[in-house]
Amino acid sequence: MALVPDVLVNPPPRIRTALPDVLGVLEASDYGVLQLPPAGEHRLLLAVIADQLAEYAHHGYAVVAIGLREEPGNGLHWRRLAPLLRHRGVALPPRHIVRGDVDAALEAQRLAALLASYDLPASEQRRWRV
Repeated sequence: MALVPDVLVNPPPRIRTALPDVLGVLEASDYGVLQLPPAGEHRLLLAVIADQLAEYAHHGYAVVAIGLREEPGNGLHWRRLAPLLRHRGVALPPRHIVRGDVDAALEAQRLAALLASYDLPASEQRRWRV
């Protein structure tokens, strides 16, 4: 499961051509998407998202966070989301930050490599997967 900021799901025209096809890479890597809201005050929504991430993590899903370098806080709401995840006993997922100022194909390859290499630790796989 990938935690993805709104700007990568719905990129504005000004940056759309500079970005890799993040959703395409996620789909090709068999990852689902949990979309974060745009910048702003979203305390209750972030709490619900933390609950969803906790459920995914506790049921054996590998969870990653994908941000965008050009966005404040990489678009991940990390200052608010990280404590909510810790409170729920969820390890913070690895973060991958996409850059819009480099070759989009190279960024897509970097993201695909991370997704292919990341999975839950073997002990967690045995615990949750049949």
